[in-house]
Amino acid sequence: MKRLVIFAIFMALLIVPSTTYAQSYLKRTVGAVEVDLSVGLVTATNKMVDFGRSRQGVEVGAEVRYNFYQAPVDLGLQFSLCTFNRGERTNNTASNYSFNSQTLLITSDYNFFQTRLASLFVGMGAGCAWNNINQDNTRSGFNPCVAPRIGVEIANHLRITATYKFYEKANNHLLLSVGFAFGGGKR
Repeated sequence: MKRLVIFAIFMALLIVPSTTYAQSYLKRTVGAVEVDLSVGLVTATNKMVDFGRSRQGVEVGAEVRYNFYQAPVDLGLQFSLCTFNRGERTNNTASNYSFNSQTLLITSDYNFFQTRLASLFVGMGAGCAWNNINQDNTRSGFNPCVAPRIGVEIANHLRITATYKFYEKANNHLLLSVGFAFGGGKR
C-alpha cells in the first residue's frame, strides 16, 4: 500500500505541471491577426547541366496570418517576389540568365517550444508561382509551388525563417529570411 501511495504522489507530481503547462500553452497571448514583412537571401539549389554556378539573389515578401486562439497554429496568405542570376556556357559562350518569380501561397505554421522570448515553428506553404526565365523573359509560365519552412519567432515579432521552394527545376531555391510581424504581439 505504501508503494502505491508513493507511486500516486510521483505520478501527480509529473502530471500536474504538464497539464498546467498545456493549459497555459493553449491560452496564447498573441493577437489574432498579424502582417509579416520579410526580406531574404536566395540561392538556387539544383545543379543543372546547361547552367553554371548561380549567384545569390534576393526575395521580398508579405504575409497575413491568422493566429488561432485555442491551438498553436496559424493560417496565412503569402506573396513574394524573388530574383537571382545563373550563368550558362554553351560553345564557349557565356551568358547570364535572370530567374524571376512571384509566388502566392496559402501557409500554415505549427508553433512549439513557446517561451516568453522565443517560439519555434515549422510550417508549409502551397500555391502557385509565376516564373520568368531568360535574358529577355522569353520563357515564362505558372507552376504549382510547395514550400516547407522552419524558423524561430523572437519576442512575438522578429521571425527568422529557412524555406525551400519547390516549383520548377531551374527555379527551386533555398531562402533564408528575416521578417517583422506587425500586430500579433501580446494581447
